[in-house]
Amino acid sequence: MCDDADGTPFAGTLDGYTSAPDAVHNSPGHCRIRAASELHAGQFAVMDLTPFAVSGDELQLRAADDLALCAVVVLVLAALRDDTRPHDVHAVFTRGEESGLYGARLVAEDGLLPRDVVVVSLEASRALAHAAPGRGVVVRAGDVYNTFDNDAERFLRVAREELTAAGIPTQRALLTGGTCESSAFVRLGWSATGVAVPNVNYHNQGEHLRTFTPEIVRLSDLRSAVSLLVEGAAAAGRDAEESWWPDVKVVPRQIRDLLRLRR
Repeated sequence: MCDDADGTPFAGTLDGYTSAPDAVHNSPGHCRIRAASELHAGQFAVMDLTPFAVSGDELQLRAADDLALCAVVVLVLAALRDDTRPHDVHAVFTRGEESGLYGARLVAEDGLLPRDVVVVSLEASRALAHAAPGRGVVVRAGDVYNTFDNDAERFLRVAREELTAAGIPTQRALLTGGTCESSAFVRLGWSATGVAVPNVNYHNQGEHLRTFTPEIVRLSDLRSAVSLLVEGAAAAGRDAEESWWPDVKVVPRQIRDLLRLRR
């Protein structure tokens, strides 16, 4: 545990869990805190886990969700700084996600972004059988509550084509392991989509949910995410279409005539 003021950490233990669902604060219950120093409002705490470790392609973090994707945002902005292709990108870091997407909801409700932007939520989402770690970043078709905007996703699909040609793996899936910030935007009428990297030990849940353990993401998936977002920004800058779309955009006249003859 720690104070914002002096940053001196001290130990604490949680026990005496009581189930007391609180829908307003998105809380299932509360615990007693036994701490080595005096407690007061405004302090914050983290789990007593290794903050960061590397094992091959695996990054083990106390909080990959969503610190890892904050790093991706910074890397994307750094890459775009020297990219001469047309692009217009805004970046927003929000707070209060786990307690109710509050930061994202305030950005949407207060119109803090231009209304014509394409919103792309970034997060480390629960690894699933169809969205496995090591196979690249996941273009997120939706979350447990909402499916996202097809036209917003178009630029990411164009980017996937570019990355496939370059040998960089990506995935696309409906990720139902949780909710992300795009739900806050899409329900208020914004054009929104999302990307995620598969997160092992999501929310620090160990095997059989009996232990706390570091979250794990793959460095290769994070690199894939940076590449996808850079190419996605460039695709949006030129309003690009997927390579297959011109072939199916209009039904050929020959086919149209054949179908009319068979009516």
